[in-house]
Amino acid sequence: MKKYLYLGLIVLAVVMVYGTYDYYTVTSDTIVVGYLPSNHHSALFVANAKGMYEKEGFKVQMVPFKNGADMIDAANKNQLDVGFCGITPITSSIDKNSTIKIVAPANEDGSGIVVQNGSNITNLKDLEGKTILEPGSGSIQDVLLRYMLMKNNVSTSNINISQFEVPLMQEALTDNRASAFIAWEPYVTQANLTGEDDVFIYSSDIWDDHPCCVIFATQNMMTKKPDQLRKFLKAHTEATDYINGNLNETSIIVSNKLGTNPNIELASLEHVKFISEPNTEYDNNLMKLVSLQQQLGYVKNNLTLSQIVNYNFLPN
Repeated sequence: MKKYLYLGLIVLAVVMVYGTYDYYTVTSDTIVVGYLPSNHHSALFVANAKGMYEKEGFKVQMVPFKNGADMIDAANKNQLDVGFCGITPITSSIDKNSTIKIVAPANEDGSGIVVQNGSNITNLKDLEGKTILEPGSGSIQDVLLRYMLMKNNVSTSNINISQFEVPLMQEALTDNRASAFIAWEPYVTQANLTGEDDVFIYSSDIWDDHPCCVIFATQNMMTKKPDQLRKFLKAHTEATDYINGNLNETSIIVSNKLGTNPNIELASLEHVKFISEPNTEYDNNLMKLVSLQQQLGYVKNNLTLSQIVNYNFLPN
């Protein structure tokens, strides 16, 4: 098929990923998608592997990031069209006048706190004086951790909360560089099933059905390629339905993408709730999350739902 140049030009997308620069040639039938090394983004991996995007008439260029903050920074520079990302970096950016919007949910729950095997950490007070790793300041995991500590009157001033790349967290515990970590799946279940560490608490036990990852779109994508965005979200809905009916095959697809054990992936998927369309309860929980961000100082303004989301591109 003849390639038409995007906006009449070959666009060079330069994105900082894991400390290196990757270059992509983007054409009019390509959507550039940011993602994290997490099975929360299984719908992206499944849709790509099962040819759902091609069926809708476009291609995707998937770009990995080590955390949501880096991804949102790239999106604000128009180096991405859409992205799978935790909610909180998005709302923090919107609070600073970013024009990106959440266009669909991706999952609820799916994180957890892991402690060293034999660490004798059995309650939140035991975390005092310890180092706990997290994906990034202001991440959904960071907010959940601080929410849990605040709710139980445990001060963060006595805990060393440090940022770390999620796939390397288990190794850091093994090397005694930290006593615990909070992360997304499959790395919570992986640490537990390998027998090296213990799950202290799953995020569903901190806040059941909490919003987690979503799909965001840039203003350029929404205004210049609305039909492609609609088709992308149609494929997202199809992929999400497929995941919920085919966890075994999903675990294989995701393990091939992330380089993880398929049995561990299958077990970890039980802790992730995959969704593709919002409802009233979901939106209420989203705004509760924004309120928590305000309490923690990550959001300064009184954001409204309409400032955060644009569901007009969803199917039906």
